Amino acid sequence: MINFFNRNIVLIALISIFAFGMFLRFYQLEKIPNGFHIDEAINGVNGYFILETGKDSSNNKFPLQTEVFGDYNPTGYSYLTILPIKLFGLSEFSTRFPGAFLGSLTILASFLLAFSIFKNKRISLVSAFLIAISPWHVVFSRSSEQTLASLFFVILGFALVFLSFENKKLKFLIPGILLLITSFFMYFTPRVFVPLLLLAIFIQHLFRGAGFLSLFSLWRKGESIKYKSFLFSFFIFLGALAFILVFVTKGGGDRFRQVSVFGSLGTRLVMEEQIREDGIANTHVKITQLFHNKVINHLLAYVSNYVDYFSGNFLFIKGGLPIWLRVEGIGLMYVTQLPFLLIGSIIIVVNKNRIYKIPMLWILLAPIVAALTIDDVPNIRRSLIMLPMLEIISAFGFLYILQNRKKLLQILIVSVTGAILIFNFSYFIHQYFIHSGIHMNWYRNEGFNEMIKTVKNSYNKVDKVVVTKDAGGIYPLILFYMKYDPGLYQSEGSPKDKEYKGFGKFFFVPQSCPSTHKDNRFPKAGKIIYVDKGECENKVQRQKIIYRKDGTRVFNIIYE
Repeated sequence: MINFFNRNIVLIALISIFAFGMFLRFYQLEKIPNGFHIDEAINGVNGYFILETGKDSSNNKFPLQTEVFGDYNPTGYSYLTILPIKLFGLSEFSTRFPGAFLGSLTILASFLLAFSIFKNKRISLVSAFLIAISPWHVVFSRSSEQTLASLFFVILGFALVFLSFENKKLKFLIPGILLLITSFFMYFTPRVFVPLLLLAIFIQHLFRGAGFLSLFSLWRKGESIKYKSFLFSFFIFLGALAFILVFVTKGGGDRFRQVSVFGSLGTRLVMEEQIREDGIANTHVKITQLFHNKVINHLLAYVSNYVDYFSGNFLFIKGGLPIWLRVEGIGLMYVTQLPFLLIGSIIIVVNKNRIYKIPMLWILLAPIVAALTIDDVPNIRRSLIMLPMLEIISAFGFLYILQNRKKLLQILIVSVTGAILIFNFSYFIHQYFIHSGIHMNWYRNEGFNEMIKTVKNSYNKVDKVVVTKDAGGIYPLILFYMKYDPGLYQSEGSPKDKEYKGFGKFFFVPQSCPSTHKDNRFPKAGKIIYVDKGECENKVQRQKIIYRKDGTRVFNIIYE
């Protein structure tokens, strides 16, 4: 009876946490975050195009990767939008739905991941709760983020794989591996992280003493040959697949080469400046070669990036980049969690039970890929994979402090922690749902929706729509809000927004104010709508100015 009661308490608590987390992720999803970023728009557009024609916006048939502004991105998230778009139509809600849904399911997956390691339902429940209210996770769940989708598959995949290590059952191993493979097609990071973590676990197994990784004693006599064969084969397959996706497939390594510290112009300029200064100081050439070479400079740049991902400023105060995913005054975790994260980490490091090593391996390996890049550092997208274990260690640290304490002291710790956490959480909710729609909102393309819908109302009455490109890459948003016919766009050659070209009646130009800065490359059609940047002035009577919530001007629409 007691066990039955305990099981039901855990189930009720988990369902309550899930429901609350789901509310945080779906409440006014179509309106918040304010605006619609280009990355979100292209996910929706590709899902819509594939649904209608089987090809993406670049005219590739059922692609695994798609090119956007010279960068190749996995199309996994776009495939996830197909069903919501079919059910609800192409909209902000349908595009954000997969992220919010998988973000909600990640709460349950995190419970399972924590349980697969610690076999403790209290740690699992607290971990699920921390994921449910995590600023980092809530923001990403509402932003059509590919990395958020990949995180769900990584968490659930590893949870099942870890469970299979204990009972040597393929019914856990095979689904777990399939989920990990799926994560490869959602975002880039898992392609390196997943094989690395598995390799680290195997190495730890090989050099184990007594203790936890007897749980992973996969090659002892009498154990399932079939399981061992499958596990080894899957590991080789995952590594090979990751290598192919990163280094062989078209565009797989292009983005890495663009943003890698090894190809960074900034790193090279620092080295050249150091060599120049050595020359001025008449330093011996051998000393200069010893200290100022590619190996040293690249290593220093990498270590600097890597350490940034463990800074208090990144985790608890300001967060990271890109800026349109940042909430002003909010870190990626609550300050309340800091002491529990530190205590949990210390206990995990000093404890001889090797079960505690998995979270630390995870966290130490997670920033390896992110630290290789030089743009938007520290990057909250590429490092999101750190999140589940940060929350699990915090949960472990919190419960460790409560362990073997007098009841009155336990109540005091829980009460004080709860009060501070409620304040932290309330502050996050206020900053995100109230301030983020106004603060630096130009990064999320606020006003583009209204501009395009305004143009759409007159689209059939004019001959051309001349649009400035100076407001940013705009063609995905035009395709999205116009619900532009996929077959027609593909028949036009998927032209995107090349200068002095376009699709349909749209014509793209580099001038900020095309209505007043025309040249002989502009169309000579009769009725024309010009879309200028907001700061442009034009004295014509027929115009409409598009404003942001903060009163700043986004566009000036001129009718001629």
